[in-house]
Amino acid sequence: MVRFETSPLPAERLFAAGDGWVDAVDVRLINAVTGPVYIEGVEPGDAVSVEILEVVPLDWGWNANIPGFGILSDNMQHPLLRRIPIRDGRVWLNEALSMPVEPMIGCLGLAPARGTTSTLQPPYPWAGNYDLKQVRPGSTILFPAQVRGGLFSLGDLHAAMGDGEATSVSIECAGAATVRLGVRKRLDLQMPRVETPERIYTIGLAEQCDYAAARRHACDQMFHYLTAERGLTAEDAYILFSAAVDLTFGGPAAAVVLASVPLDVLAERDTIGETEGRRA
Repeated sequence: MVRFETSPLPAERLFAAGDGWVDAVDVRLINAVTGPVYIEGVEPGDAVSVEILEVVPLDWGWNANIPGFGILSDNMQHPLLRRIPIRDGRVWLNEALSMPVEPMIGCLGLAPARGTTSTLQPPYPWAGNYDLKQVRPGSTILFPAQVRGGLFSLGDLHAAMGDGEATSVSIECAGAATVRLGVRKRLDLQMPRVETPERIYTIGLAEQCDYAAARRHACDQMFHYLTAERGLTAEDAYILFSAAVDLTFGGPAAAVVLASVPLDVLAERDTIGETEGRRA
């Protein structure tokens, strides 16, 4: 297990700047990650598994409207920077409006084979600012390794976020995330995959606003998973898509689309297959 701590200092700089906080925004710091961690046994062509065990925010987070940033910015008359208390398992948006803490990790992944990877945009197959609500405790995320040791980092913790991060800002927070890192040798993985207790998610990425391409990309990844890894015929995978595969938005750093299938459907198929095999 590895515990990653993220710093509140980038946000504290904004609050310390007072009315000049917009000019104090530093894109090099605002979405910083902690790492990297070398993972023994990982080679290019393997998949790194990241099991999220715990995400614990500090006792406060923050939210902001930066002029010109996010799809609702034009609806706001003034810049907004608000400190958000976190206590008693709830996020307090104001004195009367609160919701349960639902912590997750916005930015995570591995080192590239060459060059650099942005922690803002765009996200890449091996790492990036995906902003997926499904990347939370209880989930496992798989990444295709590009270099020996994988070199894993994470950051951009959120105390709460709606699916798709509609304003491009969540209830941002610092805190600590504990994960278990592993390796799945020679797994033919081209893109990240999210495994939750209920569903498997494949991720499609495309240029900003090209959601048709991202949708196709996510579906291609899921089709490959169902046929190559779960053993469905192309015909059965196609029909399962029609009956049970959901498509949802990911975060706003690019066109990000998730395709997901409920695991209970696949588990029922596996059980029936095992029973028929014993009868034979």
